Amino acid sequence: AAAAAAAAAGTAPPAVPAKDEEGARWVEYAATCYLQSVKHAPQRHKNELVNVLHLLAFSEHTGAVGRALAKHVDAMQRWVWLPYVPQLLLSLLNPEAPHAKALLLRVAQAHPQALYCPLRTFLLERRETAARVTQSARALAAKAQESADAAAKAPGAPSGTEEPLDKEKEKKADPTAKSDEEKKKEGQDAQEVDLHKRARDDKAAAHLAAQAAGEATVAFDGAKEVMERLRHKHAHLVTELEVLLSELGARFASSPEERLLVVVHTLLHRCYKYPTATTAEVPASFKKELAGVCRACFSADTSAKHADFVKEYKAEYEKDLDPEQPTFPKALHELIDRLKRWKTQLQADVEERLPTTLRLEDESPGLRGVRFAEAEVPGQRAGESDAANATGAPESLVKLERVGAEVQIVRRHGTSFRCLTFLGVDGSERRFLVQTSLTPAARGEERMLQLLRTLNQTLVHHVETRRRGLCYYTPAVVPVWPQVRLMEDDPHHGTYGEVYEVNCARYGREPDLPIQMFKKALDDAVTGKVRGAEEVLKLRLDAFAEITQKHVTENIFSQFMYKTLPTGSHLWTFKRQMCQQMALSCFISALLRIGGRAPQKIVFAKNTGRVFMLDFHPAFDAKGATEFAEPVPFRLTRNLHAFFTPFGVKGDFVAAMAAAAQACSGPGTNLEAHLLLFFRDQLTVWPWRRMTSAGSAASLLGPSPSEIRRMARANVDEVLKRLPCVAPTPPRQGAPPHEQFSSVQKGVLHLVDAAVNPKNLSRMEPTWAAWL
Repeated sequence: AAAAAAAAAGTAPPAVPAKDEEGARWVEYAATCYLQSVKHAPQRHKNELVNVLHLLAFSEHTGAVGRALAKHVDAMQRWVWLPYVPQLLLSLLNPEAPHAKALLLRVAQAHPQALYCPLRTFLLERRETAARVTQSARALAAKAQESADAAAKAPGAPSGTEEPLDKEKEKKADPTAKSDEEKKKEGQDAQEVDLHKRARDDKAAAHLAAQAAGEATVAFDGAKEVMERLRHKHAHLVTELEVLLSELGARFASSPEERLLVVVHTLLHRCYKYPTATTAEVPASFKKELAGVCRACFSADTSAKHADFVKEYKAEYEKDLDPEQPTFPKALHELIDRLKRWKTQLQADVEERLPTTLRLEDESPGLRGVRFAEAEVPGQRAGESDAANATGAPESLVKLERVGAEVQIVRRHGTSFRCLTFLGVDGSERRFLVQTSLTPAARGEERMLQLLRTLNQTLVHHVETRRRGLCYYTPAVVPVWPQVRLMEDDPHHGTYGEVYEVNCARYGREPDLPIQMFKKALDDAVTGKVRGAEEVLKLRLDAFAEITQKHVTENIFSQFMYKTLPTGSHLWTFKRQMCQQMALSCFISALLRIGGRAPQKIVFAKNTGRVFMLDFHPAFDAKGATEFAEPVPFRLTRNLHAFFTPFGVKGDFVAAMAAAAQACSGPGTNLEAHLLLFFRDQLTVWPWRRMTSAGSAASLLGPSPSEIRRMARANVDEVLKRLPCVAPTPPRQGAPPHEQFSSVQKGVLHLVDAAVNPKNLSRMEPTWAAWL
């Protein structure tokens, strides 16, 4: 009964007052039940804590949940809260901040390193946000004061009441003669009303900005208090971690040539995605972006630090790609050709001048000589090694001995990252990429990995998924700075796009040729020569068919894996494992409506078949709804279908996807609570400033916590509506024969048919590479 009351109280904010004593009592009873179960059997019931956090975040009776926590939290194991540290940190921004801070203080005392890195990154992000919001609040307050002064100086009503009788007499005598004066007076009145309205709007925006600045300061102060307590309690450990994190943030950034290659690679893909004809002029918005990129790449700071780089590349780059120069190309296809030439030149320069292995003593002398005594190997509490999560005992965690002497450079699709090896005192090794220049969406990717880990707990307790050994691959991620993080890596990792590039290099073909052909074939549709949905679709189908028949075969991936793996048994095992891993990723893509699965964003292990998706998180529109406009539900293109074979697709792929859907739709999974917290966190950290007009109050503040809860509720409702459509549906008792003999996996089969349909594939963007 208490659990039912918790579900009823947590699904949506009730329409009763927050001081409703009866509702508060039931919410406290429900939270007490969950906490008691975790207290007495933490190994078995630790996943029930998500219901407590759900009540804390979405119930109107936050104080009742706080009272239950105050009674039982000291009697519970501290390690059970470690998986929910990201949620607790973001709760500092919401009304439940005092209760979240109390939990974080207890976790900081028992498990300092598990909390230190995410807390430090959160503190730095909040400091930047608080400074920005405070500055914006001051600007809005000054604007509101100016508007109020202008409204006060405007002519008011008393100044026009001197001669009402004379005006009335003149109007009766000659009404047409006074029409101009009336219009003038009406115009003055309208201007006055507009000034007063603008003053009220500016005053309201200034009030909201001041309130947001206060909330941001409160969140920063709460995190700062937890950090000060942690530093006071574990001073030596914090000193070691600060040395490590400072060196990671300062010493392992990419070289300017590598950064310029990333910029050129990104600009080239932007050109391919622009919805304009290749023969058309370069859009003005893209010219403005190119000018900003040119100034950023060769700024005064870069010129001071890397004089040789600026001397070699600046003049030529500005001549070719600066819109302010007279030599800038006029048409889009000319710009594409110049970017391709720059991409080829920079790739050759980077591979020729920069080695694939660096020495740690050259890159970071301070990190080479340090010896660690209390620091642990990063990422042990997340990722594939969950042994530490099982007990939470500090002695079960491996201490860090030193960092490996060699620094590998991993290059994928224009990006270059330094790869470090952390050596434990037991001889174990863990590789991590030092990823720099992260976008704000990186935090969303980390929370997506956390959601996949919770789904692994659901899959392991379901009979069909456990029998098949289905499990998401979730590498460990350790935030270091707001734009720097450690991402666990494996030397056998490669991307689906690399397979195609290797094939093109072997046969001397240009990898971007199909993209250019497809975009050029659509010029008639873009310019308006071909109109109508059917005619444009036929144009797309013809271009798609020509590429698949003459340029990209369907056995590229099959040949690559046949030459990579040693024996037929390895190939069969790899094929089955990768088929099931792709099925799990496709299931979550269809469920949460996650798109953008381009070949370079699919990472797989060449020895085990484990699959990991990059930039794997939902996107949102201005109203907070999930944004998804792709005609295919997930990626199952020709080469993947040919490698899995039709038997593998109808067998392992469909069965694994249906089993995962059945496991998630079963009772006792707490899926709704997990999804509500997930969408709340995603919407909280979503970059709203990019989606609204600059300078407006909405762009500075973003949605309020109540609006975010409403958006999260709406997104979860849509997900729960889609889940039964994918899960297996056994035939009803007494159903007609055609229903009894239909497949129970018809929902998954319908998605597979949509994913392999050439009409849907031809409607995808060129950079998605539907022909691969």
